[in-house]
Amino acid sequence: MKKGEWIVCLLALLAVCRAEASASPVVLAADGVVRGVSLPPAEGDAAGEERSGAIEAVTVTAGRSLADIGIQKTLFGESVLREDVSFSLADMLAHSTPVFVKSHGRGSAATVSLRGTGASHTRVTWNGMRMNSPLFGMMDLSYIPSYFIDGAALYNGASSVGVTGGGLGGALALDTRPADSEGFGMKYIQGVASYGTFDEFLRLSYGGERVRSETSVLLTTSENDFTYRNYAKKDFVLDGNGNVTGWSYPLERNRNCSYRDFHVLQELYYDAGRGGDFGLSAWYMDSSRGLPLLNTDYTESNSSFSHQAEKTFRGVLRWDKYAGRGKVSAKAGYHYSDMRYLEQSQRSYEGALAPEVQTRSDWRSYIHTLFGDAGWEAALGKRLYVVADLSVLQHFVYTVNDKPVRNTSEPRAYDDARLELSALVSARYRPAERFGVALNLRQEVIGNEGAPFIPALLLDWNPLGNVLLKASVARNYRFPTLNDRHFAKGRLLPEEGFTYDGGIEWEGKSKRGAYGATLTLYDSYIRNWIFWYPDKGATQWLPTNIRLVHAFGAEASAHAAVEWGREWSFRADAQLAWTRSLNMREPLNAADNAVGKQLPYVPVWSGAVTVRLQWRSWRADYRWNYYSERFTTTDNSAMITGRIVPYFMNDLSVGKEFRFRWADLSVGFKVNNLFDEEYETELSRPMPGRNYGFSLEITPKFRSR
Repeated sequence: MKKGEWIVCLLALLAVCRAEASASPVVLAADGVVRGVSLPPAEGDAAGEERSGAIEAVTVTAGRSLADIGIQKTLFGESVLREDVSFSLADMLAHSTPVFVKSHGRGSAATVSLRGTGASHTRVTWNGMRMNSPLFGMMDLSYIPSYFIDGAALYNGASSVGVTGGGLGGALALDTRPADSEGFGMKYIQGVASYGTFDEFLRLSYGGERVRSETSVLLTTSENDFTYRNYAKKDFVLDGNGNVTGWSYPLERNRNCSYRDFHVLQELYYDAGRGGDFGLSAWYMDSSRGLPLLNTDYTESNSSFSHQAEKTFRGVLRWDKYAGRGKVSAKAGYHYSDMRYLEQSQRSYEGALAPEVQTRSDWRSYIHTLFGDAGWEAALGKRLYVVADLSVLQHFVYTVNDKPVRNTSEPRAYDDARLELSALVSARYRPAERFGVALNLRQEVIGNEGAPFIPALLLDWNPLGNVLLKASVARNYRFPTLNDRHFAKGRLLPEEGFTYDGGIEWEGKSKRGAYGATLTLYDSYIRNWIFWYPDKGATQWLPTNIRLVHAFGAEASAHAAVEWGREWSFRADAQLAWTRSLNMREPLNAADNAVGKQLPYVPVWSGAVTVRLQWRSWRADYRWNYYSERFTTTDNSAMITGRIVPYFMNDLSVGKEFRFRWADLSVGFKVNNLFDEEYETELSRPMPGRNYGFSLEITPKFRSR
């Protein structure tokens, strides 16, 4: 089929299906449930919201959402996202999912690895606009406060095609939405924690008949100077003759690692009646972070230091218009980033530091991105739901290094622009009550290169009332980033992936509670995986394509919630993942031992458990997560520096709520790393031992008119 013919076929299909659609004023949501006099299901399936009008009594029949056919996703509500004001999105994922979060240290960069893929294989969107850097292809989740997000959904594998392209591992969709409260509202949270850490959060809100406004401000500062036992060094004990008589591991302090993050989020929403709904979200961040020294660094604490600063603005303007049985929407956005990485040192002469400071590296990067999106979706009858969407991103990037670390032949700067187009057409059909099928077709054009169609086929079958079987298959592409293109010796090919998964979901209820479990098996093949390697002189790192990576595994989860009367409640959630991500390229030479080995920094086993016990206004939360060993070399070397040992993490928190006429108060106390585990998530970057935190939340009550 030639390019463009699929559009004609789809329009013909829609014309046939539209004739089947009922003209009744009674409205059906995407799941076939009677809602009111107009059907405007929320965009996509992230929230599954519908707007309804009052009608006379009708008979409502429960049904599964058409928008969720075959989808493998995990939803995170406000109760999880607002659990701790000090949490970044990376912290939330590490505590609530088996997803591996690779952290460079407390207050440093943190990225996620989905199903054995790399950080750049996970797409992150905010209100529909992609957040991944056009330079590096990844998103640092430590820069996203979970308190700034109203809803999040994690899409695995083939399910991500309906959200965005290029997510070979999956996609994380974040959104903000107006609060339901009326009148003026205010919330203030003060957090105090170990290592001179302070978190201050303020939210001001107003809800009127047509206008809603929310202003959120967060300031986080920390000295981050925790102590740790350094197992990479030894202090030797000498006798009078200079002979070694013993040794010990030194106790050192985390150095050059203080940080400050400042965020402001302004949201405005306006209901224009027949003119539609308007929304504006504007987010500004100013971050300054010292990068901690490795535990193998022997320099004096004040003689060598690195610093990273970033100023970022993101803004998205949205418009939604509900008409008849569907919705049209439009978005426009802008993103600006000013990033600087500075590495400096001072020479030492006989124990004294020289007055001059030498700049070893000074990277500056400026990114401007324009964003636009237009979409349409509708329920055509009770069994068919269709979506069409077109988005565009225009990047302008300038990056320069005034002081390269080493003398190389590579250019110090480049100035580039790239256009990204992505179109989606989706049809979700339920031919029978217990069976559903969905087809997503995505087409992407990056610069002057176009990828073949990105199709995803998803199925689900409900053989029993509380058992659901799901299966999906998808093809996906990820184009090289701008850094990949500019530093490669030769042409880089886009990464191409095939993903297959299938699973079962089971839900049950009892008089006092609810419970459920899921099991998913997946298998994926990614060709032309982009891998950065040190060149022969070890003076710089360069990208290249490796032939094939085979990622496969299993994911399981279970949950249970029980209530005793009106005072006691208990909830437990558990997740477990088995992940194999193997380098299956051809050997480079006879001594190449990397073929068939697990990719670096991908744990084979990972798991997480969260438990909450609540009595009246008291609550206690326990969180546990586990990562098996991770290798740091492609050949999975057993040397000391070739692996990072497995670890368990245990956190405990308690809280109490107080309700007064003038305000609601909540106090909390937490213990992180309860059993003082010594661990690393990245080689030579120690993490803190047992530490503590206290928080106070105040929500004044304003009288409404």
